[in-house]
Amino acid sequence: MRSIGVAVLLWSALGAVSLADNLDKHGVFTPKKIALGSVPSMDGQSYSGGFTLSAGEPLATLDYDYEVAGLPYFVASSVSNGPVEIEVKYAEQFPALSLNYSDGPSQFTTSIANSRRVETHRFTGDEIGATVTSMLSQPGQRWQSLRLLTGDSITFQTVGLQASVEVIDDLTNLPGKFSSSNAKYDEIWTLGVRAVTAACLDAGSQVPSWSSSEENGTFVPGTRPGISYRTWNLTDYVLNFESQIIRGGAGYTIAYDLTGNRDGVQIHLASEYPNDTTFSNINTTLFPANTVTLAYGYDFANATSMTSYILGQYDVPFNVKENVWYPVEIRVNSTAGNIVFSIDGQQVFDIILTEMGFTDEQLSFYGYASRGEGAIGFGGWQDQASYVRNVTATSLSDSSEVLYSNPMTDESVVVPEFGGQSNAYGVCLDGAKRDRYIWLGDFYHTTRIMGVANSKPEQIAGTWEFLFEYQADYGQFPGFAPISYQSP
Repeated sequence: MRSIGVAVLLWSALGAVSLADNLDKHGVFTPKKIALGSVPSMDGQSYSGGFTLSAGEPLATLDYDYEVAGLPYFVASSVSNGPVEIEVKYAEQFPALSLNYSDGPSQFTTSIANSRRVETHRFTGDEIGATVTSMLSQPGQRWQSLRLLTGDSITFQTVGLQASVEVIDDLTNLPGKFSSSNAKYDEIWTLGVRAVTAACLDAGSQVPSWSSSEENGTFVPGTRPGISYRTWNLTDYVLNFESQIIRGGAGYTIAYDLTGNRDGVQIHLASEYPNDTTFSNINTTLFPANTVTLAYGYDFANATSMTSYILGQYDVPFNVKENVWYPVEIRVNSTAGNIVFSIDGQQVFDIILTEMGFTDEQLSFYGYASRGEGAIGFGGWQDQASYVRNVTATSLSDSSEVLYSNPMTDESVVVPEFGGQSNAYGVCLDGAKRDRYIWLGDFYHTTRIMGVANSKPEQIAGTWEFLFEYQADYGQFPGFAPISYQSP
């Protein structure tokens, strides 16, 4: 068992490693404008560094002027009546800053980027002058807000993003040029260049967030689950593993269609929410303390054109402690659509998916409807973190038949298997915010502007390298391909 202090140190160390990895490569993004008040505002003044959040002006709106991406960092110079908690939102479009989840969650990310667009940070006197980083990088954004949740006030010396894409403030420095007699055409070209430079990444720029050790297995931050490609065809099985919550809760995915990147059954275990680790903005409606929440779809909240369904909430018959290992068992009868969840030897639910009050059309996606068959994965909700270790799957009918096994202690094995490794090649994605996948159709039109913009042939060639690795024997390319998995 690890203490909270060690867990927090690990959390900070992960951010520090990520920060260092890209510092020399790309530099940092800093806001261009700031607006202080009580609600998000586009009416910002020039950003010069330090600013204070207080009861009179509890919210700062930061405008980066164009699409940026990277690992968020914060340096506080003073804290009054701490601990001070700050809720941070990220968004491509300004109106999203007023939404509960901003413009998230994003369901085509992997664990190398944060699918959540809202996160919380806690500052005490110990953090003054230190660089505090997030656990996960944020994909494309222009806007950012910081809202004071607790404490009297906090003064920030600086905030920004450790860039995971190229920093280009002055487009005249690019190899590609465009100038016409029509100012509107020039602006359209500028938008295209910004889109390409934010959506096309250099090799190694997307850094892992998972880490493994002999003692604690694998550290899993609170983002969209990392899915094991080795379990793509699991059916009629008993899944066993050990889970330890560091903060808030832990997420487990089963029945995921990895080949089609579709749906799945989501299971969330909530802790008892102890005061010393629980943030004041925790969503106890979605995840009450000491409960297991069951959902079908990509997540527990809807994303654009992707509906998720909460199937049920179930009380755990004891208080779920943080920093304590619990054995978890999930029995899956894919033939009957039956799922049984137990923790520490005590059954929490026994359900049949087709009897949960939803239609077959609702519990399907583009014609696919899993009843338990498919891949497994691990993740978590906003601000959460956990450990997982000793994962095994055995046949439902024969417990001696081992279908899958991974102690989760070897990072060189775990990270590539669960889609969390750094991108081996330069690559162009569908867009800066939503995806960490290559979409072939979008790549066709992306290449048309690269030659008259950033002119990085290694990003075009790298995209094809990824696609070649997933090309079928008979020649067909996939419609989309991930950038963070071990090559098939």
